[in-house]
This record gives sequence, C-alpha cells and structure tokens, in this order.
Amino acid sequence: MLTPFKATATALLTALCTVTLTGAIPPRLSSEALAQNRSTFSTPSTPAESSIYDQAREDLSPNLYMLYRIVERIARANGLTGHPWRVVVADDTLINAYATEVNLVIVHFGLLDQMAGDISALACVVGHEMAHHTERHIAIRTSRVADWQEEARSSNSREFQERMAKLAREHEEEADAIGYEYSVTAGFDPSGCVRGLEMLSRLPGTMRDSATHPSVPRRIESIQSLIDATPPEVLRSRGHLGLTTSDPLSYEMLEDKEWLRINSARGGSFVEDWNRLFPDEIIDPNFSPPEKDEEPATVESGE
Repeated sequence: MLTPFKATATALLTALCTVTLTGAIPPRLSSEALAQNRSTFSTPSTPAESSIYDQAREDLSPNLYMLYRIVERIARANGLTGHPWRVVVADDTLINAYATEVNLVIVHFGLLDQMAGDISALACVVGHEMAHHTERHIAIRTSRVADWQEEARSSNSREFQERMAKLAREHEEEADAIGYEYSVTAGFDPSGCVRGLEMLSRLPGTMRDSATHPSVPRRIESIQSLIDATPPEVLRSRGHLGLTTSDPLSYEMLEDKEWLRINSARGGSFVEDWNRLFPDEIIDPNFSPPEKDEEPATVESGE
C-alpha cells in the first residue's frame, strides 16, 4: 500500500515525475553494441559485500532485495552515496514507476512483473528515477509552476500548459540520458533501456508526445544514439573504479513506513556517526531507554 505517501505526493508532481516508458519496436543494435552487451562488466564480491548481501537476502522480499542491489550498485558506481535512497514497491498492477519527495523511488508491482527476468531493463528504470532526484527535477518544476502561474494568472491558460509540458518532456529526456549512463556505468546491459521502452510501448497513448513525456519512438531513438556515441565499456570502467573503492551500503527496512532505506556511505546510525566525530565521548550503540517500573494496579471500591 502507498498510503504513507498519498498526502505528500501531490497529483501534479506524480504526473510530472512519473516514468511511463512507452513506445514502438526499437531499431536493431549495431554489431559493435551487441558485442559490448555480451561482455557485461562484473565485479567479484568482497567478503564484506557477501556478508551484507547474504543478510539482505534473508531480510528482504525477492523484489525488494533486487531493488536494493540495483540502487546500491548504481549509487556506488556513480558516486551517489552522499544521501540515503528510499524504495517502495506499490502492490498493484500498474506498469509504472516514479520519483517523489526526496530520494524516494516508487516501483509498482505491475512493472516488476512485466520486467521479470530482465534486470538491466529494471535498472534503467531505477536509474531514470534516481536521475530525477539528482537533477532536482521535482524542486525545479514546483518552482516553475509557482512562477508561471503567477505570470499567467491561471494554471488553465494555454501558455502555462505549453510551458509546463515542454519542461516536463525536457526533464524526461534528461532523466532518460542520465539514467542510461547510471545503469551502464554500474555494469548493466545498455540495451536494457531499449527493451524496457519496447515493452512499455504496448501501453496506449505512447506513439506521440504527451503533456508529460516525449513519444516513445523518439525516446528509443535517443537511447540508441547514446549507445552508439558513448562506448559502454568506457562507462563500465568508470563504474568499476567506484565499485572497487567503496564499501557496500547498508540498508534498513522501515516496516512502519513501508519502505526500504539504502543508507548513505555514512551508514544509517546517528550514534555511529557521533562516535566517529567524538571518539572521546563514545555512546553505546546498543543503549536503550530504561524500562519504566510498573505501577501497582489500583482497586476501585464501590460506594
């Protein structure tokens, strides 16, 4: 369920920051790109990684575990470990994912179901949503909405609607490009972005520009251009450096909030961060509030 977020993820931001990857059948990849795809980069796990990943497999559901591994790998490979990331799986059949609030990525079960078996397509979607956050698209659009509404004196004016649609499409194109870079830098198959778009092209209304997204054929063409222009092995070598010079990111399943938090490089404990800063004033990380003494039950007497 998504009830914790309904009050904060407004209808406008949800519409503007949703990735609905839809479109037509993609063009064929070049032989060079296919050769690059077959040599997908991988990095052997260190003992520390194996330990935390094994624990995550026990703690998390299969879908959340894979989303944790995707977000964690993309963050480390691309140097996005300065702040925590949050992931929620919305338990419904919608084929959708979107970015909202701060570093929160919501993925609907319907999308996971249709991308089952294609981790690179899912990684491209996740990278796209992470790009909305790193490029501050939500904050920018909110600010522009206020400014343009004031100028137009009405959110129903044609000029206002056209300006918002143009900005939304520009942000989607930017998130496509950066999401592609994020996922390939992390070692995922570059053609996964194309396959994801092709799958979602079966949704209605995707063959032409909309008020929030460019047409899917145009988006696929842009991804193909990126594959041709930037050799994936260049991006992978960059990601290899990030993965081999950073520690695995810890996680916490916040049951009461219904989300998974992938912690920043500093970890997820205020106490541990305090102890790093003030080694002469160490706080016991296992401390707990003292238990209150139980008060004796009072017996009321009738009159």
